[in-house]
Amino acid sequence: MLEQSLKELGLGDQEALVYDVLLHNSPAGATLIAKKCNLSRSSVYTTLNSLTAKGLVGTTYKNEIKQFIAQGYTSLEQLIKKEQNIIEQKLDILSKLKNDIGILTNKSLNVPQIIFFEGQEGLKKIYMSIMRQSSTNETMYILRDEFVWHPDWQFIFKAEWHNRVKRIKIEKNIKTNLLINDSKIEKQKRDFYQSRKNLKYKYLPKNNSVKQFAIYIIGDIVSILSMENNNLVGIKITNQHLADNFITVFDALWDKSRK
Repeated sequence: MLEQSLKELGLGDQEALVYDVLLHNSPAGATLIAKKCNLSRSSVYTTLNSLTAKGLVGTTYKNEIKQFIAQGYTSLEQLIKKEQNIIEQKLDILSKLKNDIGILTNKSLNVPQIIFFEGQEGLKKIYMSIMRQSSTNETMYILRDEFVWHPDWQFIFKAEWHNRVKRIKIEKNIKTNLLINDSKIEKQKRDFYQSRKNLKYKYLPKNNSVKQFAIYIIGDIVSILSMENNNLVGIKITNQHLADNFITVFDALWDKSRK
């Protein structure tokens, strides 16, 4: 128990073992320590040197034989405070580097990452990658036509796929804002939509209906799908600037739409 706690404070495996033995047996010679720790004398001396450098072990002599003594709680406390001071100094240096690093990294962020995909299997992979890459407490913005209700897409509602998606959404607390066509089939699905947790939906104005098209936006990712003539193709774009602008357009449509 004590040895494990010492490891959690940051001591290495052998350091925790040797220090634990010394706490129970100080003063002790290297031979005794090696026997109780089941280590070679050379390993024990290396570990004792390390503990001494950290201020956790002192020395004395008995009958001209070097003995080692474990320093107590105060020495451990001083070691932890010293490490705390080092961390605080590093954090201070890091904060001063924030702007410089931000400028350098933002240069690459201005270049969108684009992935093209085709077919149902391609969409499955892209959709799951979007979900996995999303942060917690995100909102997914979806605008689409009625393609999910076509027979070819019934896998969406089967247990294997549905449970995979549901698990990620619950773990990451992902909410959804959905814009759908003001069509007969979508109105027939009203009970389904109302039963979904973390889902808000609205009907697009009839003059803004979409056809054979869908768009998904979450975080810095935008995925655009075209299903013209049942030939599904799409692109996944990773770029915060583009995503923010697509959300602005989505919000404008959302404000014009009705529940």
